[in-house]
Amino acid sequence: MEKLLEILPFKLWLILLGLLIFRYVLVAGIPYFWLYVIGRNKYTAIKIQRSYPGSIQVFNEVKYSLLTLFIYSSGIWLFIFWLQNGYTKNYSEINEFGIPYLILSVLLMIVIHDAYSYWIHRLMHHKYLFKYTHLLHHKFKNPSPWCAFAFHPFESILTLGIIPLIMFLIPWHNIALMIFITIIILYDTFIHLGFNLKRLKIFKWQNTPKDHDVHHRNSKYNFGLYFTFWDRLMGTYLNNQKS
Repeated sequence: MEKLLEILPFKLWLILLGLLIFRYVLVAGIPYFWLYVIGRNKYTAIKIQRSYPGSIQVFNEVKYSLLTLFIYSSGIWLFIFWLQNGYTKNYSEINEFGIPYLILSVLLMIVIHDAYSYWIHRLMHHKYLFKYTHLLHHKFKNPSPWCAFAFHPFESILTLGIIPLIMFLIPWHNIALMIFITIIILYDTFIHLGFNLKRLKIFKWQNTPKDHDVHHRNSKYNFGLYFTFWDRLMGTYLNNQKS
């Protein structure tokens, strides 16, 4: 981490922005090309909604997602300040906590993020906030992989809040944080695929594209990100494609 802080902040911001965009284009682009272009006719049977999003929708999904990634990367200025002043629980040597904790810390990040995401998502659906912020994301009722980060700027800032929460809450190594950020991009894209890929559902309480599609068409249900635990606990889970 010390070596990263030696890079000029503006250059570091450009590197981070480039990495986020590259990962987004790669993670969203491959399944979009596979399912929506070359496999458009082949995989029709597992398309959750029979229709396909138009080019204007896809353009807007990409546009707002890129804006979100711009906001996400801009957080580096504040994060650098916290790191340089020793305010976070960052540690530089893996041996300080060991490999098992490194793995455990990533799992902890996912669990914390799932809870954070559920309640922030519920907040965004409050009647005084929804039409000004989260409604933008819900305009994409038939989402594609490009929709993963198509948020209103205010919502982007709120969702970014998971990073400082983790930085201050648990001991973390920069490798663990990079893995976690990659998982965020992968899973947010996964639940917006628009296809019911049953083989990618590993356990019962895993959130899937089918579950999240219910939310895009009926905003009263299925607020979860990685799991359906909070939805089931709070009575907001619905497993019904006709919702």
